[in-house]
Amino acid sequence: MSSFNLDEREKAKQFAAFFKQFEDRLAALERANQLNHASIEGGSLDIYDEEGTFKGSVGVQPDGGVALVPDPVSTEPPPTPTAPIVQPALAGLLIAWDGGWGDASQPPSDFALVQVHVGTTEAFTPDVTTQVATITAPLGGSVTVHIEGYDPAWVCLVAANTAVLTGDPSPKVQGQARQAVSEDVVDGMVTEVKLAESAVTAAKIALGAVGTTALADGAVLEDKLAKAAVTLGKIAEGAVTLNALGGALSDSAAQRYVDAMGDPAAWTVTDKGTGAAWDHLSGITDAPTGQTVGQAAGYNRLLGTTVIPYEPGVLYRLSARVRLIGPAGGTDSFYVGVAGIGADGQTLVNRNGIAGSPSSHYYVAASGKAITTADGWVQVIGFLNGRAEAGAAGSAGPNNDPRAAGLVHADVRFIAPYVWLCYSGAGVTSTSVMQVDCVTLEALKTGVVDSVNLVAGSVTTAALAADSVTAGKVAADAISARELKAGSVTASELSAGSVTTPAIAAGTITADKLTIVGSPNVLPDPSFEGAGGAAIAARYTYTVQDLAFGNGSPASLKIDAASATAVTRAAELTLLPVLPGDQVYVATDYYPSATWVGTEINAHVRWEKADGTVLSYSKLANTAPAKGAWARFAGTVTAPADAVQGRVRVESLGGTAGAVWFDNAAVRPVVPGVQIADGAITAPKILAGAITTDKLAALSITAEKIAALAITTDKLAALSITADKLAVNSVTATNIAAGAIEATHIKAGAITTSALAADAITGKTITGGAINGATVTGGVLRTAASGQRVVIEPGGSNEVGSVKFYSGSATEGAPGQVVTNIALWSDASGSWEVPSVSLLGPQASGSEQRTGLYLAPRVPGKMGAGFNLYANEASGVGVAQINAYAAESSAVGSSLELSVRDAPPGSAAASVRLTSSGLTVTGVLKADSMATGRVSITPSAANTPTPVSVTGLNLQGSNFRVVATPSTSVPGTAVTGVGVTNASATGFTIWLTRTNTTTTSVDWIVVAS
Repeated sequence: MSSFNLDEREKAKQFAAFFKQFEDRLAALERANQLNHASIEGGSLDIYDEEGTFKGSVGVQPDGGVALVPDPVSTEPPPTPTAPIVQPALAGLLIAWDGGWGDASQPPSDFALVQVHVGTTEAFTPDVTTQVATITAPLGGSVTVHIEGYDPAWVCLVAANTAVLTGDPSPKVQGQARQAVSEDVVDGMVTEVKLAESAVTAAKIALGAVGTTALADGAVLEDKLAKAAVTLGKIAEGAVTLNALGGALSDSAAQRYVDAMGDPAAWTVTDKGTGAAWDHLSGITDAPTGQTVGQAAGYNRLLGTTVIPYEPGVLYRLSARVRLIGPAGGTDSFYVGVAGIGADGQTLVNRNGIAGSPSSHYYVAASGKAITTADGWVQVIGFLNGRAEAGAAGSAGPNNDPRAAGLVHADVRFIAPYVWLCYSGAGVTSTSVMQVDCVTLEALKTGVVDSVNLVAGSVTTAALAADSVTAGKVAADAISARELKAGSVTASELSAGSVTTPAIAAGTITADKLTIVGSPNVLPDPSFEGAGGAAIAARYTYTVQDLAFGNGSPASLKIDAASATAVTRAAELTLLPVLPGDQVYVATDYYPSATWVGTEINAHVRWEKADGTVLSYSKLANTAPAKGAWARFAGTVTAPADAVQGRVRVESLGGTAGAVWFDNAAVRPVVPGVQIADGAITAPKILAGAITTDKLAALSITAEKIAALAITTDKLAALSITADKLAVNSVTATNIAAGAIEATHIKAGAITTSALAADAITGKTITGGAINGATVTGGVLRTAASGQRVVIEPGGSNEVGSVKFYSGSATEGAPGQVVTNIALWSDASGSWEVPSVSLLGPQASGSEQRTGLYLAPRVPGKMGAGFNLYANEASGVGVAQINAYAAESSAVGSSLELSVRDAPPGSAAASVRLTSSGLTVTGVLKADSMATGRVSITPSAANTPTPVSVTGLNLQGSNFRVVATPSTSVPGTAVTGVGVTNASATGFTIWLTRTNTTTTSVDWIVVAS
């Protein structure tokens, strides 16, 4: 062994231990299941065959969809199906395929479907105009198709694969539709007595055949209609126009613009300060809405790219959530409002009517509002309604009261969100940094109840808020001084029903005397099925986003209540800025497991001061809930004095076992005098008989305005509900009892893609077509069941996941793989995790020898990065590998080592190791630029130089240096000299001089450069 640095024993010991761990990890990788918990994040995986030909890709495609997409260029068309089997049917043909192939023994692995084509002549060419049906089962199937007329028709089959390539058509087979002649069915032959009991089902009754006269008196009862039977999804597109809307919807169409700052294209920077920047950030865990924010470093003026038509009769609510995050202890200001836009949809129109001006617009939510870093998230809300008179200026803002909403200039026809951040930095360099979490602009429903909707006497005492009846609202002489003294009658003195119809003047109770909870739900993910629900579940160790259980939705939020001692566990849904007296409507479904044990289940708002001091709790609770069943909390709570924020939470109180699920949550700030909550007007609030049919406008009472169970059978006159009283498409699936509609009742093709809710198809196999979505997570993803394929699969132990590449070769024992892993390493200082990735070459059957590449990163403070490129086996054959290690931090120890070993174990081996200290070689060092040897020289005479030529060398280089030394114990006495001449790539001459003629060995070494 030759070495340039001999003092490396301690480093060598560390290096050996390092690669011993590599070998242990590699052995574990080859034994473990691979690709645990893996997913393709935001990209696709290209697939090649063993010859390197591109075959397709799997993952996120260029259009944003997720699919396995074969490459049509490198995909072979499918084979030709066997001839169809054609039989006549009434006014059509029964066409079957036996699953056979004319030029193949089995279905192709990329089989998609078989097209059924019908033509009028035997020579027709199959195309999109002749296709009448498809057979998707690879083992065959049959279809019945309608044929126009009764002339002969020809049928053929064409196969198609997943690359949308078609093969050659099958042989054509003639068929002819069967005609029902007069002898088949005689008019009047089928009478009532010929029909079996229940023979006439819903599917056998023609549309519109059952009218009012066909219904028995009282046949339609309350229990036949489900709550909220008519839903939006069951009304045909375009069927409901503004002219057909009644009640709350008659004044404005629902409009709501929400931007959670996840889309950079939603905003345009129209001005910025010196050195300022605008960015969209994700993964902001304390962002209340979607963990995405817009961040302004320095002054930025932002205009929303969504232009909204402005309706002057609609009340608009604008809100935004802003915070200042730097510099520490800093102060700045901001503006939140809308920009006015003219009739062309592009030209800005400010509040003074100046066209094209970016300044002096409508800052209804915040106008130069000061903010500090200590304030945290600050929510601002403003309102806009109507236009100013011609020639007058619009509102500068802020307009935080809906009863004093701002006005736009008379020339404004469109609006867009308008935000100015870090305003103190306008025109200069600023160190302020502000973030925006969410901007919402919505049209609120107004005018729900007015004098047209109420008849005299319909408003009773129970419907009146405290102090709502003033002196001016009571008819003259209705209450005299003789009966009452001043101030003696308050709300507490009035019993239910004491104020009757004759005591209230018509029209005295108007919309502004009612408190309403109908504003939009502020929760971005009320069913906990998306990113919002996942973010809430991730905050706590005892909460889970349950994607397999919900109440009418595919997911819910689960709180684990199991504990050795009684414990209270809560999950925060949102944080609301409030003022004292503000009201919030809170509701949620809840489901305690059959094993749940606890004191109480509740939904509550925790009221806090600005510094986080808890003032009080407003609860909706159940101390004895029905276990194993869904129930619902719903109610309105009021912010106490000194409250500036409210935390809306769901809670399992004093739990020791089981779990509680929550779903369909709602948090709606109450806007007084604008809206009425669904179900707020119930039957007890209306005098019996006060509302008659002639007092109701057509379609003025909608499902959400009627309290559950308020209308019962005894309130309906016999046969009063007839076909003409039901709006087109008004009876929807939610009004039909569960299980009442079976497959035979649904018209073919009636359920389209747009009618299916998100995640409605679960646990099924989807054949053909594309799988569209963002991310495929969990499970095994493969391109084929066998043969040449790519398989992405999760693993088991050690958190291993892998992508396996099967070549389809009969000699392949194990596929090539890309493997990820997290290993636990340790030394005297402790243990740590080391993530790694390995590339493993395929393995032949009957051999354990593999090639691969192992990569491990630097773990700060613990170890440096390293890699291992190898071709080896545990035993039996040779080994060759390259190991590299980069020293951690300032420590020494970086190295690169090449090592080889013959087969079997224990055979000759050698290695070369390069470190910062030098190069170390084990074994024999050989180089084409170096040679060594020994020659024997017998002097021709004493004291006479005698030459010997060394030939046959083949040195690489141009300069040659030869060193020769005699092998003697009498140098300088008997041996008086050794010399070298004529050095070249092929040899040289050695001279020896002795005082005698004794034969002497001379050792030599030549090095070329």
